[in-house]
Order: sequence, then structure tokens, then C-alpha cells
Amino acid sequence: MSSYKPTENEQLFSYTSGRWLWNEKQQLDARFRHFNISSLKKLACEVIGSTRCISLEKIGEGNFNKAFRLVMQNSQNLIVKIPNPNAGPTRHTTASEVATMEFGRTILNLPVPKVLAWSATSQNPVESEYIIMEEAREFQLHTVWPELELRAKRDIIYQIVDIEKKMLSVSFDKWVRLWLMEPSYSAAYLTCLHRIGSLYFKDSGLSKCEPVKATAVSREVEDGIESRFSIGPIVRREFWAGERSDMHHYHGPWKSVRQYLESIANREIDWISRHAVPNKTTQNPWQYTSDAQNSWEAHVSSLRKFISVIPSIIPKDPDLSSPRFWHPDFHSGNIYVDDNGTISSIIDWQGAWTAPLFIGANPPMLLDYSIEMMMKLPDNFKQLDQTTKDLLRYQVAQSILIHSYETRTAKENPLMHKMMRHPHGKTLKQLEAFANATWDNYLFPFRECLVRMRRQVSGGSSTQWGNFDVDGPCPYQFSDEEIRKHQEEGAAFNESQEFWESVGNIVSDEGYTATEDFGRAFKLFRRLREEGLTGLHGEERERFEKHTRWAVDNET
Repeated sequence: MSSYKPTENEQLFSYTSGRWLWNEKQQLDARFRHFNISSLKKLACEVIGSTRCISLEKIGEGNFNKAFRLVMQNSQNLIVKIPNPNAGPTRHTTASEVATMEFGRTILNLPVPKVLAWSATSQNPVESEYIIMEEAREFQLHTVWPELELRAKRDIIYQIVDIEKKMLSVSFDKWVRLWLMEPSYSAAYLTCLHRIGSLYFKDSGLSKCEPVKATAVSREVEDGIESRFSIGPIVRREFWAGERSDMHHYHGPWKSVRQYLESIANREIDWISRHAVPNKTTQNPWQYTSDAQNSWEAHVSSLRKFISVIPSIIPKDPDLSSPRFWHPDFHSGNIYVDDNGTISSIIDWQGAWTAPLFIGANPPMLLDYSIEMMMKLPDNFKQLDQTTKDLLRYQVAQSILIHSYETRTAKENPLMHKMMRHPHGKTLKQLEAFANATWDNYLFPFRECLVRMRRQVSGGSSTQWGNFDVDGPCPYQFSDEEIRKHQEEGAAFNESQEFWESVGNIVSDEGYTATEDFGRAFKLFRRLREEGLTGLHGEERERFEKHTRWAVDNET
């Protein structure tokens, strides 16, 4: 641990919102981005015709970007967003985000800040990629949400339904007319080739971008999309992690859902066969691992099982497979509201993509679907203790909001309602998400999804596979021994997850902790280290001691 404190300018370039107990230098390096401050101020003045930039202040930073507020001489504020090195593929990330914001603002008429200037390359006077935009108006929703009356919260949920309807209003399908070759047939048939990937401007100059053919509400809107935008390589970070950044044939865009899902699995098989290192040393011995997790064969076998089942599990309803535009991080920190509770701005469109509906779309993060529905307080509410009362109030309020959201969605946005009612929607979303990083994250939950698709329903002879409405048996099998080992691993995996949940209020499984919690987190893991050493001997003890040495370094 270092006691070095960065200078004022370095604090603008560095990540300053938290610490890591292990791998801290690597984590901070991935979030350090130098830029030319004076050139950025000069550019901001030119953009709006101001004579001077009075101040530049870092107002927020996440895992992948930093945001700065520039106060100008004419009292106008600008926001500058600068991506960290870990934000995603160079050029593509910023170019796609700007095009996405323009698409949302001008095509879908969403409240998106206007981009005033941008660069997708660091070859400029600012010496970094950047986006200069209007400042989002009023208040971040998460700052006012706890104090809002239930009716006001419901009204915001209704507005979110309207926004979701707009996002799903355009289908990125390309309809190709195919003429049958037999002379006896004169009819034309249509086949749909999907366009799955990230949005770019049509003149972006980036390779592998393809023209958009959109099916929208009006011909005018369709023409506006097709003349200005294209679909290109996806910018989601997991597609570019590590050596995957050079595996361009797996970056899309894709013409079908099947092609997209098979590409994910084949990419991971390819990456694992070339780059995976079994039993890789780590500075976090509390991280879950297993024989299967370190087995190249176990990962490849599971991914091939997934490939074998893809043609059968894709929803037969074309609406559910249709590629639709979606905001991937639509939470209360990225939504702004005014004094009247009207949504005034939506920010952070980085990573937005045209996704198959059954994969991309999700209910609002404001809604807690983990609760048991309860539409009114119990009769004995007044006799309960205060903690129980608070929990019940939350449960009832969330139940009412969920009911309001689903009722409104069924009426105003039937496409979203259909997606939410798909019987296997959760399993399909999990399969797609887990397949993307079985080696970097965990194999167990991915394999659990595969096991669950074959698992016998309690009390009956039917299987979940049978409920997928497909002909023929499931194309893969698990032996009794594989199921036994998987169940044994499940107990250890769940124990690990419970541990990280128990300490999650102060530290993540990557060792991240808020700056104010660093001291507590450090002492916790130093104590865990001492407890762990008491039960170890020989090489195992030496290895554990070496990998946890950071826990006895200087606490700062």
C-alpha cells in the first residue's frame, strides 16, 4: 500500500472514488486517463463561443468513464465525458456512444443531452477521446426517489414505460426479397436478416459497419435511420476483454440470433484453447474456484452443449427475437427529473446496442422483483416493531409499483409485456450472460442453467426441456456422476456467494471498497488471513501466506 497522494491535476486523471485491497495498481492504471486540460478548456470555449472557461471540476466517475463540469464565462455549463482505458475498444466506444445519443434524441425523441463536440481518437489537442455535451437538467432520480410519495413514484414508472415503448419502437430487421427459381412460382417471399450490434453514424469510416434497414412507425422515420446510421461491431466490454480485442471475427455485427449466440460460445472456446491458464495464481485466495473451474475440458464441453441447443431455445415468436434498441444501464443514477417529477434527461448510453428483445430488454432497476408481492399492510401492522414496519412498507410500495408497471406495460407496450411473459426468459438471459465469461468469472452458474434445462420437474415426468416446445430430445446429456459432482460443487459455490454477500456492504469480490471503508475492509481481511493460516501447513500454507501478503502491508 502506498502513501503517495496525487497532485490536483493528477486527481482529475486518476480514479479517486475508491480503493482496492489487492491488484490496486493494475486497477488504478486501467482507470487513469491523462488529457490536456488547457486544450480542453479552449475547445469548450470554441464550441459555444465563450471567452473563457472559469473552472473544470470532476463531478463523477464510474468504472469506465470520468465526467467533468466546465463552467463557462457566459454562465453556461458543459459536461465532458472522457473514457478510461478499460472502457472498451478504442474509437468504437466513443463513436458508437455519440451515434446512439443522436439516435435516441432525434429519432426516438428521448430526453438525451445534445452532443456539441466529440472525438473518437486521442490524436487531437485534448490528447484523449472525449464527448462535450449539454448538462443533464435538474436532479438525479436516486437523490430524490426515497423522499417521493408513492403516487409520484408511480407517475415516474409510467414515464419509464413510455420511454421503453419508444426504445422498442424500431426493429432492426433487414427484409430481403427472395424470388423462387421455379418458373411455376411468381410470388415473392420475404426473409428476415437481423442486424445485431452497436449503432454508428453511416459515415463513421469504421470497418464492418453495415447499412441499417429499420422497420419503424413511419416511412419518414425509417428513411432518417437508414440515411444516417449503420450497425457495426458491438462495444460491450466482454467482447473485447484481454486477447479477445484482437479476435475481430467475433465482434459482429450479426445477421441472426443464432449466429450471435453461436459466436459467443465459439469465441470463448477459441479463447480458452489459446489463452486460458489453469490454476492461475491470484492475490485473492477467498475467490471461489474448483476443479471444474480450472478444467479447460469442462468449459469447452459446457460451451459445446450450449451450441447444440441454440437452434431449439431461440423463441419461435419473431417479435421476441427481433433486434431492438435498448439502454443497458437504465438505473436511477442515469435518470434525471425536474421539480414536477418529469424525466428531463437520460445519460450514459455507452454500450447501448440493438439486441434480440428476449436478451436485451429488462424491467426497470427501480423495481425489486425479489420481493413477495403484498398489496396492502397486514391488519396487525400497528403492533409490529419499527424495523418490521419499515420492511413491510417497502414490500407493499414495491408491490404496488410492480403492479402499476406491469399493468401499464400490458396496455401501452405489449411487446415488452410479451417478453416479460415468456416462460423461459430468465434462463435464456442467464445463458447468454454466463456464456460470455465462464473462465474469467464462473463456470458453475452457466452449467447450472444447462442442467436446469434437463432437470425433471418435481412431482411429474415432464422436463423443462419439454416445456420449450421443441421436437425431439435434448441434444446433450449429463451423466449421473457429472450431476453428483455438480451438486457437490453447488454447495461450495453457494457458500462462497454467501460469504461475499455478507461482506458486500464494505468490499466486493474484486477487492473494491469505498475510500471511507478501506480501513475496515483491510482489518477484516487481515483477520481472515490470520484465521486461514492457523489451519494450513506446508506448501499450502506458504502459498496462502504469499498470496495474502498484502494484508500485512502498511495500512493507509
